[in-house]
Amino acid sequence: MTDLLLLLPEIVLVVMALSLIVVARRVERAQSAAIFTVIGAAAAIFAGWAFSGAGPATGFGATISGDGYAQFFNVLFAANLALAALLSVKHLDAEHVRPAEFYALLLLSSTGMMLAAAATDLLVVYLGLELMTLCSYIMVGITRDRSISNEAAIKYFLLASFASALLLYGISLAYGVTGATDFQAIASAASSRGLAGHPLLLVAVALVAVGLAFKIAAVPFHAWAPDAYQGASAPVAAFLAAGSKAAGLAALGRVGLIAFAPEQRVWAGILVGLAALSIAGGSLLALSQSNMKRLLAYSSIAHAGYALLGLVSGTPDGISATMTYSFVYAFMTLGAFGVVIGLGERGEDLAGFRGLAATAPGTAALMLLFLLSLTGIPPTAGFAAKFGVILNAVRSGHLVLAVLAVVCSVVSAFFYLRVAVYMYMTEPQGVAPGRLPAEVSAALAVAAFLTIMGGMFPETFTAWTVPPS
Repeated sequence: MTDLLLLLPEIVLVVMALSLIVVARRVERAQSAAIFTVIGAAAAIFAGWAFSGAGPATGFGATISGDGYAQFFNVLFAANLALAALLSVKHLDAEHVRPAEFYALLLLSSTGMMLAAAATDLLVVYLGLELMTLCSYIMVGITRDRSISNEAAIKYFLLASFASALLLYGISLAYGVTGATDFQAIASAASSRGLAGHPLLLVAVALVAVGLAFKIAAVPFHAWAPDAYQGASAPVAAFLAAGSKAAGLAALGRVGLIAFAPEQRVWAGILVGLAALSIAGGSLLALSQSNMKRLLAYSSIAHAGYALLGLVSGTPDGISATMTYSFVYAFMTLGAFGVVIGLGERGEDLAGFRGLAATAPGTAALMLLFLLSLTGIPPTAGFAAKFGVILNAVRSGHLVLAVLAVVCSVVSAFFYLRVAVYMYMTEPQGVAPGRLPAEVSAALAVAAFLTIMGGMFPETFTAWTVPPS
């Protein structure tokens, strides 16, 4: 019974999801379902904090951990869930999507994210990520009358299935070599039985890294992201960009620091390659984009590379830097997508931002804040987070990687600030945008507050970053 205390946040979300499914036919207004979902997210955070330390450190046969690392990501996933729920109201009403079903999928996907972050066993990591991904397929293609959504969902499903197969094969090889899937047992077997450097274990390390790299859309396993983000509704794209990336990074951090610690050099080498390719590839590919969702998709690929800079050292300090980056990235991305959502169809194309500062100065100011943070310009949270991961790369001896990150940050300023130029230095076209819906305004206010606070007082976030134990 005490083991269940470790999974209270997940249990809360599952109960809320099942409740929505039961009353699905009676829930007609998206706003009601959104409020219910936000309450569920808040209850999950409260359950995690209220009972932290009340249960065992690990449970369910040492497959789940309730450490500070898991609690940190639980808060992140719950906040991502709440903001995505608020941002979805306008879209669901416009597309006539059944709100109860949609929000149940959001809740279950967030449950999978939490499970993956708390997992201390490779099979539980796999199950958590698959729960997240299965719900994501459906959400991407939930607007069945839009061919672009259907196409994106199919592409996402096919590529994700291939990545999941590689991840599962890597897990099976690790089990075949070490006789365990538990992180501590794998590390112990590799060290005590002289299995470190075993060819099959190295293949397992590589396959697990590939499977997790797909979840964060790291180059060269990124092909699904631009199409999925463009084909999905903007709220779903925002949810995936922030949540699925954080879930993959959480799994990478715990697996690398504990399970594959004896193979740290190989693991770090793979992460260095993924980080370099993602930073450079994402930044360069974003330069030619005029669709805002595709631009933010390639931006998210580059940010996956920046987040990996904290993991290449394989140290607790490095993981703390990545945790901070994941948290900050989630809110500045949700904020940028929130502006796109608030502007409606015109927000999905770069040309729709022409003269926005003249017709909607408040909305333009918010977008500028999020763009500056994504670029990494002080005093925003994006600067503090990016400085932390680059500093970690320097301290771990990856100077070339750090220089590449700085250079690509300059490159990214071009495509981010190009949006600002459209907003502030061009004449408005067409009808002025209306007022933002209350739900979108609330989500943007939270994202903006955290983006500013994280830049002015970065220690506010870093104080909560507890490496996995």
